[in-house]
Amino acid sequence: MRIFYGILAFLVASGPGAQAIQARSDKEQPQTVVSGTAVQSVVPVQAQLGSGMGPSSSSSSASSSSGGAGNSAFYPLGPNVMCSFLPRDFLDCKEPVDHRENATAQQEKKYGCLKFGGSTYEEVEHAMVWCTVFADIECYGNRTFLRAGVPCVRYTDHYFVTTLIYSMLLGFLGMDRFCLGQTGTAVGKLLTMGGVGVWWIIDVILLITNNLLPEDGSNWNPYV
Repeated sequence: MRIFYGILAFLVASGPGAQAIQARSDKEQPQTVVSGTAVQSVVPVQAQLGSGMGPSSSSSSASSSSGGAGNSAFYPLGPNVMCSFLPRDFLDCKEPVDHRENATAQQEKKYGCLKFGGSTYEEVEHAMVWCTVFADIECYGNRTFLRAGVPCVRYTDHYFVTTLIYSMLLGFLGMDRFCLGQTGTAVGKLLTMGGVGVWWIIDVILLITNNLLPEDGSNWNPYV
């Protein structure tokens, strides 16, 4: 009987199942790689991920603990994204600074607008503004930064429909230009009674064709 059990144990140990288990065990063991004069221990990726030694574990823990202000390098597969990549809904951005066509001031500050207004994308100037991430949002990197591509557009109390009605009904008194902030031409229009009617009609056409705009460079307010 002992001989029979010995033969059975030998067959089980030398079977394909035992060889597969041994191969997998050898694969998970650290391997030694000799490169020149340096000897390096290489641990398989599966073992790193299983034991929490992978780069995602160390990088994500460092970035999450300090809110992205740590000294560790940014790990793109981690839970936090770069603060500058966040959409506008997660940021508190300031209004574009008006340099009033002062190119020297814009070059010194590296942000701000030289002019406001414009109807098409080509006409609108785009500038950089300071943005800050909301306090309850976690991200990696500086939480206050300059964001480019912000359109130099602002809205005041100028409404197109209201101004057009003033121009059609009281244009001979210069009410439309008074509303737009063009006081000088409005007084001239008032004294000449709308240029004997000609200036009156021309201003209505200019408003409809979007050639008569607010004096402060703002766009028509779309909110009523």
